[in-house]
Amino acid sequence: MSSKSNNSSKKNTVKGRAGIISRKPRETEAEKLAKQEAAIKEANAVAAKDPVYQGKSKLQVKTGDIIMALLGSLISAYATVAIMVPDGLTYGGTIGIARMLQNYVNISLSAITYIFAAIILIVCWITLGFKEVKKIVLLSLAYPVFMTIFEMLDVKFLESHDVFLAAVFLGVTFGISNGLTFKAGFSSGGTDTIAKIIKIKKLPHVGINDITFVINTAIVIVSALVFDVNVALYAIVTMYIAMRVGEAVMFGVGDKIVELNIITERPDSVGEYVMNELGRGVTSSEITGEYTGEKHKMLKVICSPRESFLIKRYLAEHDPQAFVSIFRVNTVWGVGRGFSDIRNMDN
Repeated sequence: MSSKSNNSSKKNTVKGRAGIISRKPRETEAEKLAKQEAAIKEANAVAAKDPVYQGKSKLQVKTGDIIMALLGSLISAYATVAIMVPDGLTYGGTIGIARMLQNYVNISLSAITYIFAAIILIVCWITLGFKEVKKIVLLSLAYPVFMTIFEMLDVKFLESHDVFLAAVFLGVTFGISNGLTFKAGFSSGGTDTIAKIIKIKKLPHVGINDITFVINTAIVIVSALVFDVNVALYAIVTMYIAMRVGEAVMFGVGDKIVELNIITERPDSVGEYVMNELGRGVTSSEITGEYTGEKHKMLKVICSPRESFLIKRYLAEHDPQAFVSIFRVNTVWGVGRGFSDIRNMDN
């Protein structure tokens, strides 16, 4: 055997205890790129044929969503028992009301939460029907159960009783919890459900987000009277952090405003949903598909990332074949939530 052959053999083999092991040739950049392109092509083909489940079974998707929602509920329950209660903090929503009631009655926080959950479930069933109850029943029952377990274990997150640090970590954990449960398509059955009932029965022209904001603001103001102003201010810090972290969990770190261009077979119902349920404006224009020559109505919506996720959920349920392009928007001058005042030259 020639010297050149011996060198080639040494390059492709390595000696070990078990003998000589062949080395695999290193994958080139072109081969890596080809594999990535093939994977993307396959994923796109699956998504085109099955836009809702994308190759997974319905059971797999639902199981994954349930596990994600339960994990979010577990994190929230831990934060409530291990951070909120020991450090004397509060929050918006029904848990904020429960904290205030606990200040006057000798009942565990989990028991009060159970009572609230049962009341909201019954009222929701009567006013909105069983379809809405299905969205909140899982977490309405799981959250107090997890709270009871953590109360029995007497868990604590911080031993130093640094209230500001506790408020920050409470916001982070609640944000992670909210992001996971919302991403899974579930609701905790709190103030968002109450807001939906109020909207449908009393204030049909007011957005759910606006009603929820008013309710939570009222709860924080009352908590300042029940506890003290500092506790209420810490609650505002916690809620702001939870909102930001929740959006980061759902969408990653991105801009606060996005633009959606939606091509759907149901433009009227989608437009009504965006305007009536989210309180956002919609602009429509007629477009023509050059390949088919068919005319369609395209909807343009400028909203927050959280609202874009709601629109995505709506389309997935009512028109999974819809085509949506999303653009990050640096800033918007105009009237609307998250928009900048056109008179402010600093924007």
